[in-house]
Amino acid sequence: MSPSNDLLSLFEQALAQFTQGKGYPAQNIPKTKDAGCTSVKKKIPLLTPQKILVILGLLAGVLEVRSITVDRDQVIEILLEGSLRRRTKLDQMLDEIGEMPFDEVLNSIIRRG
Repeated sequence: MSPSNDLLSLFEQALAQFTQGKGYPAQNIPKTKDAGCTSVKKKIPLLTPQKILVILGLLAGVLEVRSITVDRDQVIEILLEGSLRRRTKLDQMLDEIGEMPFDEVLNSIIRRG
């Protein structure tokens, strides 16, 4: 299957889980042939509501990867960060002002007053 079909399949599984309230069993989905390779069967893992929310949060831009750690036992730890609070215009303006040099901000305030 193409990447867009894989994403569509995951979305359909997520939708089925939310609407039916039951676990969606892993399936064998044949993958299309790539550059002369034989077809490979791919297992799609069980999607829990927590996994679905993380995937949707990453796709929607609500969650961002803060750090990735791999220890000597090859255990991977991914720290995600996000906020459910919507950013206001004032928040965006303060972020822009925070990037400007202090003297430029101060001169702008003095000129306006």
